Amino acid sequence: MAQQGSVKDLENRCGVDPLVRIFRELIAYDTTSDPESKAVPSTLGQLRLGAYLAAQCSAMGYEVNTTPEGLVVVRVAASAGREQALGLCLLAHLDTSPDAKGSGIVPLLLKDYQGGGIELGTGRLIDEQICPQLEEHRGDDFIITDGTTLLGADDKAGVAILLQLLHELKLKNLEHGPLTVVFTVDEEIGLSSQYVDVESLGCAFGVTLDGGELGTLDVATFNAQEAEISIEGRSIHTGSAYKKMVNASLMAARLIDLLPPGELPEQTQGKEGFYHVLRISSCCEKATVRMLLRDFTQEGLQRRQKLLYELGELLNRQCGYQAVRISIKDQYRNFAEVLKEQPQILEFCRKAYAQAGVTVKEEWVRGGTDGSNLSFRGLPCPNLFTGALNCHGVYECLSLKTFSKAFEVVCNLVELIAKESA
Repeated sequence: MAQQGSVKDLENRCGVDPLVRIFRELIAYDTTSDPESKAVPSTLGQLRLGAYLAAQCSAMGYEVNTTPEGLVVVRVAASAGREQALGLCLLAHLDTSPDAKGSGIVPLLLKDYQGGGIELGTGRLIDEQICPQLEEHRGDDFIITDGTTLLGADDKAGVAILLQLLHELKLKNLEHGPLTVVFTVDEEIGLSSQYVDVESLGCAFGVTLDGGELGTLDVATFNAQEAEISIEGRSIHTGSAYKKMVNASLMAARLIDLLPPGELPEQTQGKEGFYHVLRISSCCEKATVRMLLRDFTQEGLQRRQKLLYELGELLNRQCGYQAVRISIKDQYRNFAEVLKEQPQILEFCRKAYAQAGVTVKEEWVRGGTDGSNLSFRGLPCPNLFTGALNCHGVYECLSLKTFSKAFEVVCNLVELIAKESA
């Protein structure tokens, strides 16, 4: 039997669980980022949520700065006797993915999951095909959507954990060294880390709270590039097009068809890279294809880049002029290189997980994090779990047991660094 969530049960839970209450407040803000926008941040909703967070943190007595790009930076002085501990930066992003609607979110609480499917309000079902981890969550409580929007746990679960941490630092005797909390913008469109002034943070290392399943610790990410392929066709009236028309839409389709069929996201797993056709716009005269290139090694990424250029040249030869132009830009790099040379933050993370009774699952994440670029800019920065599952779509949900454990791990990490690095 499929199980359903309840608005009333969520209201009751918010009354006794401050972490859940904060999360529900955060997802009321529509912070969908926009890859086509020229504004910084790309959407006004991110500024609105940032202003709310800045006000909350200022009211708690913290030093808060909002940058021109919309980042909210919170400085936390070390507790007495821990001033010499290494500085830690904790990061989470405000925006949600543009892959699904992020406004008008109706969160529901599913209590005591007992297996089978989870029914969303539109008749959609979260089952083991959508979420293979479900069976491991028997007895857990979930926050789910009504099936019409994403949930926003990526990454408002991370934001909620950090906001609750700031509350705890004021209310309880939690020892800590110098901390900087950064709420970033436009992470989902690959821009957030470029707005972070690493040097001004004054931190030895950082962690992002932007992961998923219980126990995952992201220790490697893809190397990533984005290709923009512009195709110039020849538009001729169809009545006299014989041997003259060059249809840019068909050329785009041909180029995509020539990609290795086994090297697409839906055909790869583990440490395999891929080509991903992200967006197509076309007519007879002109076509544009945006494509993502992903690989865990630089050599693999260069091979993918080389193939793309070769396909472009093949199409140019076939049509007799330079119809295809390809522009490729770097997005982020695999931070495993940095963490291998500076493993201290990973050791602290492993200890923090162990203290919370959480088994560490070190993962090569098939994506990127803010830490991907921050690590190469001098801030070694692995990624921690939050409990968010099935992100970027209407099937997104949040495991409350994992959410709570993630908060416990972060508190442990703050105390460990204060005590062992002072």
